[in-house]
Amino acid sequence: MTNNDTTELLNPAGSYPLLLICDHASRHVPPDLGNLGLSDGELDRHIGWDIGAAALTRLLSAHFDAPAVLARTSRLVIDVNRELTSDSLIPANSDGTDIPGNRDLSLAARRDRIDRFYHPFHAVVEAQIKAMTLTKAVPLVIGVHSFTPVMNGIRRPWVAGLLWNRDPRLAQAMIRGLRKRGHMTGDNEPYSGQHLFYTMDRHGSAHGLPQATLEIRQDQISTDDGIAHWAAIIAEVISEIAGDPALGHRSHY
Repeated sequence: MTNNDTTELLNPAGSYPLLLICDHASRHVPPDLGNLGLSDGELDRHIGWDIGAAALTRLLSAHFDAPAVLARTSRLVIDVNRELTSDSLIPANSDGTDIPGNRDLSLAARRDRIDRFYHPFHAVVEAQIKAMTLTKAVPLVIGVHSFTPVMNGIRRPWVAGLLWNRDPRLAQAMIRGLRKRGHMTGDNEPYSGQHLFYTMDRHGSAHGLPQATLEIRQDQISTDDGIAHWAAIIAEVISEIAGDPALGHRSHY
């Protein structure tokens, strides 16, 4: 395991051709940012991190002996799954909650967040991708996220979802695997990969690698038993599709 202040890298020399990336793994806010003016209770909510996603990532990494990269800073400090020009890169409001520490940031303060947390995270991912693509096997790239059961008063029926943008190969294979097992699985739901896919586009599709973002509903992975249950399901699906010839080559989408 390799760590720096912003990023945790698990199993960098892992033998399985799979890279797991967890953008929203942590609710941590560095002390000098004063909790961004929020209570610990607010940071514990889904606005601070993707509940259950980090633990799910760790179990999958251990199961496959696969590398995993996890962000060690809350998405409210900076969202590494956003373009630098995005309005939600450093959100002033998240799901109706004002973030006082993000209001009226100076250009210098904004640049400091980008240099401290954003660039180092993506540099670790890029280095890991470079190392893995030196081998003959084409690695799968999977982002691990979670979503709330209800958003804007609307109940979300899916227990899982797969997001994709230009390259549907991996997402569609995982959707088929989950649906075959009886799990209601969204196809570009509850979000569309055509809008929220920065990390996968940058580190997956830019290299022609099969990539997808996995979303699990948070009530499914809010306990240790739930996380273990879904880790077993996802591991079974990945193992089943790993030999699919459609995933064994780089694309030019």
